[in-house]
Amino acid sequence: MGQLFETLVKLIIQEVGIECEPRTINIPIPGFPDYEMSYELDLVFSRNKAIITSETKFINVSEVVGSVKTTSKDRIDKVFLDKYLLTKLLGRDIPVIAIFLHDVQRAKKGNSIFGVNTTFKSNHFLGYTVALNKLDGVYYVDPRPEMTTNARLREQIFYFQQFLVKDLWSLSHE
Repeated sequence: MGQLFETLVKLIIQEVGIECEPRTINIPIPGFPDYEMSYELDLVFSRNKAIITSETKFINVSEVVGSVKTTSKDRIDKVFLDKYLLTKLLGRDIPVIAIFLHDVQRAKKGNSIFGVNTTFKSNHFLGYTVALNKLDGVYYVDPRPEMTTNARLREQIFYFQQFLVKDLWSLSHE
């Protein structure tokens, strides 16, 4: 399911005319000349239609990194850590966004198997924002109600539709 969602997001971005591809980069570790960290990036999309290829050594200043996941459960920390490490190891701010399908899982409610539990960890999300860095955009296809009613979360978490009609364009044309 995750790979299908990632492919769908990539195809949508490409369909509206923005260059977008997954990429694996090898980043040298400062102070250890013979060592590199391999990074698999879900999506890299280009600002100003810069030409991007999987052979690009790192991340061009006109590119944005996108992490695409079906849920943030057990994955949200990696997105924040990726932004932190990429920025630190490359020596400049790397724009990183996250796109999630939802944050729910099936649950048994009473005698029904059709219940839903949230998997979103709001305090982890806010803690990573304070301790590591704020992401350049967090988007949900199906956000949880607390994401739209909690003022602190509402400042940082948006509907996927906002990414498509507004933020994708501002991120890709700065």
